[in-house]
Amino acid sequence: MITASVKPLPVSHNKDDQDYLYRQLEIEMQRLGHLVPFREELNWDKEVTTMELGNVETLEKLKKAAAKNDGVFLFYAKLTKGTVYQHIILHPNTEGFYLPFRFEEPFQITVKNKKYWIGSSIRLAEELAWLEITMKNSEDESVVEYWKYLTDLCKSSIENMSPILLQKN
Repeated sequence: MITASVKPLPVSHNKDDQDYLYRQLEIEMQRLGHLVPFREELNWDKEVTTMELGNVETLEKLKKAAAKNDGVFLFYAKLTKGTVYQHIILHPNTEGFYLPFRFEEPFQITVKNKKYWIGSSIRLAEELAWLEITMKNSEDESVVEYWKYLTDLCKSSIENMSPILLQKN
């Protein structure tokens, strides 16, 4: 089961603490032009919501639907990164997080030999919106439900200026 929470990042943003994940994120946000909002506007205090999205098989079906909608096979989209659905397909969506800032492609950072996937909840919301007609015509209710949950999480992330944290149980 994949669980998603709209809540603060599991880091310390206190300058006295040497939180390497926070420092690496600061560098990436500076590179992307989001350093000040990352430091000053991001929700660092309150947990907004947590929900179970579904299982890995359903997530794979959603990724396949996105690839099909883009006119490519899923394995090809992953291999070549040749898809407009970068955040749905390339981000694993079983771990990592989404930040409420706009950037086109998800990326990875490595902190103390652990890899973290980071995506844009704004861009993910756009990609999910592009799938709306496909979801209305889908007969697989579990995929449609998963799509709705992700869409709601993105809205909550953007409205509350809060990250989405994903984890597989």
